[in-house]
Amino acid sequence: MTVFNDISAALDGQLYELPDMPPVAWENRSFTPVMGTLYLRPTLIPGDVSQATLGDSGTDMHVGLYQIDVFAEAGRGKRSAIEMADQLADHFKRGTVITYNSRTIRIQNASRQAGINNADGWYQIPVIISYSAYTAARD
Repeated sequence: MTVFNDISAALDGQLYELPDMPPVAWENRSFTPVMGTLYLRPTLIPGDVSQATLGDSGTDMHVGLYQIDVFAEAGRGKRSAIEMADQLADHFKRGTVITYNSRTIRIQNASRQAGINNADGWYQIPVIISYSAYTAARD
């Protein structure tokens, strides 16, 4: 089974379809940000897998977070970062259904966290997307 990979690919694919997507620092890929250019950094944070239906061959429920950090140059105001956070929340709005490799992932909600100035000269706003997926039990 490729459940973990399919969930990751589905969420990354949904982000890839974002209109006017800025540069993205994808997980485990080389990326050098350009000061003054807003960019995104997605991170999949899988949660627990639990039994959703009875029986050995029942359905499993996968839950987790897809965090997309928005980075804008520090000291230049927060507007562009907040606008991108809004665009991401709209793109991953509650009820969005994403299908990949016959797996269905449902977005539960999308919210933004407080912005911070980090030590590297970037203003960072995390956008947290909660998801769930139901899959067949592993053999």
